[in-house]
Amino acid sequence: MQTSELMAPRHSCHHVGLAALAVACAAHCPSTAVADTAVLRSVADVTLIEPNDGLQYALGAAYNIYCGRVGVNGGGTLRRAVVRFDLSTIPAGSTILSVSYKAYLSQTNSGANDCKLHRMLAPWGEGTSFAFGGGGTSPEVNDATWTYNFWPTSTWAVPGGVFVPTASATKSVNAVGFYTWAAVPALVADVQAWLDTPAVNYGWVMVGNEATLETAKRFDSRESSDITHHPTITVVYTLASAVPGDLNGDGKINGADLGILLAAWGGTGPADLNRNGIVDGADLGILLSNWQP
Repeated sequence: MQTSELMAPRHSCHHVGLAALAVACAAHCPSTAVADTAVLRSVADVTLIEPNDGLQYALGAAYNIYCGRVGVNGGGTLRRAVVRFDLSTIPAGSTILSVSYKAYLSQTNSGANDCKLHRMLAPWGEGTSFAFGGGGTSPEVNDATWTYNFWPTSTWAVPGGVFVPTASATKSVNAVGFYTWAAVPALVADVQAWLDTPAVNYGWVMVGNEATLETAKRFDSRESSDITHHPTITVVYTLASAVPGDLNGDGKINGADLGILLAAWGGTGPADLNRNGIVDGADLGILLSNWQP
């Protein structure tokens, strides 16, 4: 039987034994995890404004960003907020452990609605266009609009921005205040991918309720006068280990790390040592081959 078969998360005595080993490791193997935390404010944020008159509108330098569908007075059109973060202060090769996103909802009148973060798949610009309200104004050079990712020279492959259809995280937002999209594996995977390949760091698009009129939500942007209201991410990471498998950052590869890997079996995250999208027997093999008790 291959290792991957032995370790597959099935109802087998082998897996039960390994699960018990993970529990024992967590209980008896001391962990001195060394992790760092970076709190990063957005370096670019814009609103993509769906036009209803054939013209283009932008809000590159506005105090707010919007997502959702506006009312009949605005033509019932859509708004999508796009945000990006600079990860250059996190050392290359680091392992991302946790990512959460926080934004300040500054105006709403439509009750609770989901706001979803989707990973962007194409670059976009932030120009100097400014206006109060979500209607926007004429775009300036390099502004992102509904049709253009860089006004007036480059268009989106699909109007409204190009992004992964499946949301990385979802948060229901209602009353004015701060909201945090808590750490989930997809957010971790997004930021890890951006750290490993900075050239594809295009940020997220915030997609609101697009099925119902008057569901648009207004969040403060990085241009807000209150710096505490800027969109932020909190990233917890460990520095690159000289030997793959040191999952708790204590300089050793032992039972504590084995417990972490087994607890993450079948999922994603730092225990995915070969970065193939799943924690499995291949990752166990890497850890065991580097065992340093």
